[in-house]
Amino acid sequence: MRRAVNYALFACVALAGCGGGQTGTSVFSTSWEDDGGKSIEAVRVRLAGRIIPAGADVAIGVAGHSAKIIGQPLAGGGRWSFAHPLDARPIVAGGVVVASGGGDVFALDALTGKLLWTRPTGGLPLHGAGDDGAITVLTFGSATGAPGHSTLLAVGHDGAVLRQIERPVDFGVPAVVDRLAFVPWEHQYVSVLDVMDGTEVGRVVLREKTSHAWTVGGGLYFGELGLVRFDDKIKNASKGGADHLGLPAKELPGRPVLMRPGEEGKKPLAAAPDKIRLYVRPTGPSEPLAMDSGRFYATYYRLAMGLTGTSGQVAWVHTHGTALIGGAVAAGGLVLCDADGKVTTLDAQKGGQVGEVVDLGEPLEACTVQVDAFRKAGALKDPGPFLQQVRVALLDRDLELDAGQTLLLRQIGTFPDQSGTDLLLELAMNPRTPPGLLDEVRTALASRRTGAHVLAAALSRHYDFLHDVLSPPPVGPIARALSAMNAPEGNAGLASHLLDPADTDKDVRDVAQALDVLATPAEAPALLQFLALYRDAPAVPEEIPDAVNAVGEALLRVGGAAGKAAVADAIKHPATNPLVRARLAALVDAQQAVKP
Repeated sequence: MRRAVNYALFACVALAGCGGGQTGTSVFSTSWEDDGGKSIEAVRVRLAGRIIPAGADVAIGVAGHSAKIIGQPLAGGGRWSFAHPLDARPIVAGGVVVASGGGDVFALDALTGKLLWTRPTGGLPLHGAGDDGAITVLTFGSATGAPGHSTLLAVGHDGAVLRQIERPVDFGVPAVVDRLAFVPWEHQYVSVLDVMDGTEVGRVVLREKTSHAWTVGGGLYFGELGLVRFDDKIKNASKGGADHLGLPAKELPGRPVLMRPGEEGKKPLAAAPDKIRLYVRPTGPSEPLAMDSGRFYATYYRLAMGLTGTSGQVAWVHTHGTALIGGAVAAGGLVLCDADGKVTTLDAQKGGQVGEVVDLGEPLEACTVQVDAFRKAGALKDPGPFLQQVRVALLDRDLELDAGQTLLLRQIGTFPDQSGTDLLLELAMNPRTPPGLLDEVRTALASRRTGAHVLAAALSRHYDFLHDVLSPPPVGPIARALSAMNAPEGNAGLASHLLDPADTDKDVRDVAQALDVLATPAEAPALLQFLALYRDAPAVPEEIPDAVNAVGEALLRVGGAAGKAAVADAIKHPATNPLVRARLAALVDAQQAVKP
């Protein structure tokens, strides 16, 4: 049953301050001049030695057509639910869950679901919230949704309104530490508001777009594109000297971001930006600022990838059974929530599942995860070697995964050892490979510079319907790779495909051009036969005339007297395509011109 509420709350939104007393007009003033870090350093000294309590480790789901909140403590404890219409995504802040809908904003105990307080919103959309265990600070946008107008509300856990401030600026997502609210605004400032007396006791200017403040692992951070830590270097922030953690520049599918702008808020239903996201967790405040476990993470619908913090290379990939719609990074692992209401923890280093899956009990429309002190216990399930993980991801025929699969393919193409070649060959000939990936597979194979003997062996395979050989090798890419590697061990296979009618004209051209580089006298019979069969090929399309030209050049080089005679005969023969005749004649003229 709900507590009694004070419905006077948003009756005074037009005032500069109400509720817990008046607030000076200098708070969030744009006329403030940079003080060289003095005020923010004073705040840091004031908070020195304060322990930031760990937030609740919990997964919060939205269900019931955006009218039900489900909470599941991740470190143990019973699942709870709270029925209420929602117009914004529930926010987990410290030990509370803040949500809005039906004209109200309310707070629940994150571990039990107990209603702490509720207030009317006056129709303002909820954007962000922070909590320090005693006070919850909330930010709201304008009733029309237009930028440039925000309201800040501070409420005690007993429901008492301590502070309400309305300003013509854009507030982001706040954090609260020891009754001090750290409020990002206008994408560059973080003002520190003493909630009890309404004064702005400090401010810092950041040189990177910033709209979020939050606490995790005992530290306080600001950011949106990256992270800035609140520590003894924060006084140097306006000069770019604060402790900063950025992510490697990496082109990832769907262009995921670490955080969406804090002044936007989130709808109750998960959308594409919830499924295509970046995640990272900083090391603890007593350590040099870096990525926990040397990893950051990306999700792409059903794919989750662990990336190296130095280069952004994919270190592991997990293929999930359903869409990943929320998550957070714990120490040593990634915690993900899916549309089926399951919460899975993946090991930071290998990507294997840690312990058992946690179940919220029903399918979800959205999910928010907060992990602070949480570290998943239980056995690590072996995810297999990296290339096997990639194989599973690439053989999934879900069309939504196409861009993520392309990223993985391009990385496999750079693998220096034979294992990359093996996998690409398998994908090229596997009927389960999504059709949209085949061109990328062929491109990656053509760029291989290792595994020549494996590529050569693959050429022994030919299409044969009677013997159920329905997936011939990617002949053209193999030919280009062998030519670039100057690897003659594939010559016999190349020669056999030169005359295989099942190969495409483009593949035949690539084979001929490879033999132009690699052929020895042993391949001369196949070259002679090809010239005799195709010298009268039509000029359009041009792949076969190109192939005839390459074969003629190879014969002049390795065919001996018989080869030279065959080329001369082709030039004279009346059935020879005029374009082919002209090209062959030019080859002969060029060869004669270089004779001593």
